[in-house]
Amino acid sequence: LTEEQAKRLVYNYAKTLVRQGMCVYYSIHWKNGNHHAHVLATTRKIERGKFAKVKEKMFSKNRINFQQDNISSIFLTTALAMIFTEITGVIAILTDGIISSQFLGVELYAGISLLRPFARILLVLAGFLSNGCTAVCARLVTQGKRKEANTAFNLTILLALIGSAALILFCLLFPTTTLRLCGVPLTRSPDLIPYMYEYLHGYLIGIVPLLLIQVIGPILVMDGGKRVFIVSAIVLCITDIIGDLLNVFVFHGGAFGMGAATSIGYIMQMLVLLFSLIFRKGYFHPSFKCFRTSYLKGLFTYGMPTFAKGVCTTLREVLFNYINIIFALSNIAIAAKGIQGDLFMLLYCIPTGLGKTMITMAGVYYRANDRRGMQHLYAYALRITFGLSVISGVLVFLTAPLLTRLYTEDPQVAALGVFAIRWMSVGLMFDASIVLHQNYLQGTGSQKASNALIFGERLLLPVIFAFVLGMLFGSRGVLASLAVSRIILIVASFLVNCIRCHGIPRKWRDIMLLPEAFGGAETDNIYAEIKTMDDVIRESKRAYDFCLEHHVGRRVSTLASLFVEEMAGNVVEHAKRTGNNDICVNYRLFAEQDRICLSIMDLGDSFDPKAFSLSVRRMLISASSERQTTLTDVFRSACRAVGGTSKQLARFSVWLCSPHSKVTSPYTSSTAFSRPGPSSKTSPFFM
Repeated sequence: LTEEQAKRLVYNYAKTLVRQGMCVYYSIHWKNGNHHAHVLATTRKIERGKFAKVKEKMFSKNRINFQQDNISSIFLTTALAMIFTEITGVIAILTDGIISSQFLGVELYAGISLLRPFARILLVLAGFLSNGCTAVCARLVTQGKRKEANTAFNLTILLALIGSAALILFCLLFPTTTLRLCGVPLTRSPDLIPYMYEYLHGYLIGIVPLLLIQVIGPILVMDGGKRVFIVSAIVLCITDIIGDLLNVFVFHGGAFGMGAATSIGYIMQMLVLLFSLIFRKGYFHPSFKCFRTSYLKGLFTYGMPTFAKGVCTTLREVLFNYINIIFALSNIAIAAKGIQGDLFMLLYCIPTGLGKTMITMAGVYYRANDRRGMQHLYAYALRITFGLSVISGVLVFLTAPLLTRLYTEDPQVAALGVFAIRWMSVGLMFDASIVLHQNYLQGTGSQKASNALIFGERLLLPVIFAFVLGMLFGSRGVLASLAVSRIILIVASFLVNCIRCHGIPRKWRDIMLLPEAFGGAETDNIYAEIKTMDDVIRESKRAYDFCLEHHVGRRVSTLASLFVEEMAGNVVEHAKRTGNNDICVNYRLFAEQDRICLSIMDLGDSFDPKAFSLSVRRMLISASSERQTTLTDVFRSACRAVGGTSKQLARFSVWLCSPHSKVTSPYTSSTAFSRPGPSSKTSPFFM
């Protein structure tokens, strides 16, 4: 090396250590035949011009604390809201099964349970519309297009009405074909057919409100209406239970009354949600004046993976019905499969809710090209998923006899029901991990891998194992086939990763299938936590130096420094603590070619503009007699006086480019996740 090259090499190495929180002193000795450098790096604090006595761990000030960071704070609360949303779609079916089997007999319950694929068809259509609407509306709102988001929402409501009307008309005109689509050979169990017809006719009334609930629910939760949705779910449960009991003891309506009670419960929940949408001042409201078909493409694009997933699940249930009826020796096996199906639909809400949260958050980090954030999100989500599924699985396994008694006192049905429930609980922990990974692939745009996993785990493997184990062990083999297929798939995936990695995978990136260049090199990234104004000043200066090192020019470097100082400084100064946690700003600076991406994420009380305006007026009135008070003092006092009205996570990313850059970034993103808190008229999208 020349002397100039040597100076640059050592200088860059020292700057790398400084960016990691160290203090570096270096010297270069340029002697003939003995060119070398001395580098002294320390992790001690500098206090009052001297080194502190106690050493600190490297990265202690600049590395994100993954135990209490914003991802961990928001993922679980958002996932719980999603899980609760999913539960409301199946809780009425579960109630019908328990009450009908207890008071109306096992045969009637067996007939109702054979209609489960029809309920799944409804949920497939509802999920397709709901996921597409949520994705489109979220993107429009984060771009500030409030009117367009409401237009897409109302278009989805119209599609739900058209779809539900078409389904009702088909069932009324072709009832026999409807039963065959559910996988019921009409000649194999003729004694169950009347119950199925009766329940279907009573259930048809609730198709319209069910689809509307599934579309409106996630949008209302996203718009800060969690409490309203919880109240509506409670109304559904109470109405359905009272209706079922009145049907059993007063009206004696049989299977038709059970279906009608469920429909009335859906209608009551829908009325609560519609009342809230009409009279609350939120982002979304029903209106039949604004429809634009241009949003159909977005609805279909974002809803199609959910549709494919639902179609595979429905086909699996149809084929399971055929296989179970073929190998079943009596209606006992059909009833046991119905009990397993009811509880599976309930417990499956856990991986579904976690998966929906993963799709949303993984998409944000993927668009920001943030490898470390993505790895932390994946690891944390997998730990939470595994923990929840293991706890739920163990509880269900231990309480299987009690759960079976909720349905029947028949000893033969109870014995086979316990067997079915326990195998389902064993498969739950494997199922949850598979669903989370599949949703992660969907969120990161790996559509081919996601679709292959959907087809394999939802349809191909379960049907093959159901047929093979059914031939070997009869109905017990069919009941255990779903869990066995999940275990085999997890083992096969582990072996494939071992072959791909030439050994046991030891890092998250080995199984995350991210592009090699995703996230850039370590020297192209800065990660830090900002909690105090000293941190703000330090990171602002650091951002300026980082930008200059990556040759983006002094103007862009100054803008980046100001961005960090303003955005992070405002949060540290004015945001209030949430619970027992201090306000924490997760901050990232990323360089790509001649562009700089700055991402700032915080979890604090949201800003209420109405309360702020009122506070400013009060401050101005009180300050009118004090001439020394400046408008800046009034502004700061007003910010401190305003209390947040809704806990939320806000994440904002911005790209700064040099004047000659002609490349636009596909990763620019801005989003917010609402967090449970006091009710508010302020939208959770406000940042």
